Amino acid sequence: MPRQGSDGYDQTWYPIVLSREVGIGQVVASEFLDGRVIVYRGESGRVAVLSAYCRHLGADLSLGTVVGDDIRCAFHHWQYGADGACTRIPVTDRVPRGVALYRFPCAEAWDLVWAFNGPEPLFDVPHFPVAIPDLVFRTVEACDLPVDPWMLLTNSVDFQHLRVLHGLRIECDPGTIAFRDHSVEYDVVFEDPNLGVFEQHVKVFGTNTITLSGRMAGADLLTLFSGVPLPGGHTRGWVVTATRGNGDEAEVAARLAAGEAFFLGLIAEDNPIMQTIRFREDVLLPADRALARFLAYVRGYPRAHPSADFIR
Repeated sequence: MPRQGSDGYDQTWYPIVLSREVGIGQVVASEFLDGRVIVYRGESGRVAVLSAYCRHLGADLSLGTVVGDDIRCAFHHWQYGADGACTRIPVTDRVPRGVALYRFPCAEAWDLVWAFNGPEPLFDVPHFPVAIPDLVFRTVEACDLPVDPWMLLTNSVDFQHLRVLHGLRIECDPGTIAFRDHSVEYDVVFEDPNLGVFEQHVKVFGTNTITLSGRMAGADLLTLFSGVPLPGGHTRGWVVTATRGNGDEAEVAARLAAGEAFFLGLIAEDNPIMQTIRFREDVLLPADRALARFLAYVRGYPRAHPSADFIR
């Protein structure tokens, strides 16, 4: 499997930073793909995700200042709008033609700022495919691992792995898994020795985000995991845990804590393996049917890197 970056990066939505870390008038920097971007929020309240380096001499714009809905470079005060275009240069009334940063399509959901790697989004920002009334959620950073994001999602279809490492009994017919252009979707029943039976509707968005929607321990509980590729071949992962807001505050908090702990526990069990794995498809068995189909889906997924000349 070619590593991410060798021939571009998968065209999907990636979580960049927590929304709550970017207040009005604030700018933050983040590693992304094989470079660096900035996220800032203008006075209108909208966020923008742009390449981090000024087109003049390459100063880091995270040191700059938000002016209205623009970002102003700290070095020579060149100013850029949320669309990336240069709007003002103090020493001249004429902005040279075509001077612009790279603008990533972006959106906010689940207390995260997301950026799409590609000229235009191929699908909507990841969401739970089931409607739950009065939904409350909590978002936490979950991991930093030296693998590509898709590698972490193989767990969802690696039924051998779920059985022998995580101790889950599973009922899922690999033939019912729906593989589409930009998603994978199926139903599965897990049985955990401590939490009992829980039914889940699983949906993968792109190659880096997975949602699990269903009931666990008698309660509506939903989980979203998404990973973003970083320079050096690492993945930063985020976990969103959601449940119905019915019941008293302590009860809701307990449900969120239980769901979060379960998913973070799976990641912790995987951690030592992901730290040292050198992934290759050597010998696959009939039991790996679902995994083989997922790997074929990843291998055929569209890649691109339109920001390459801007973010590095």
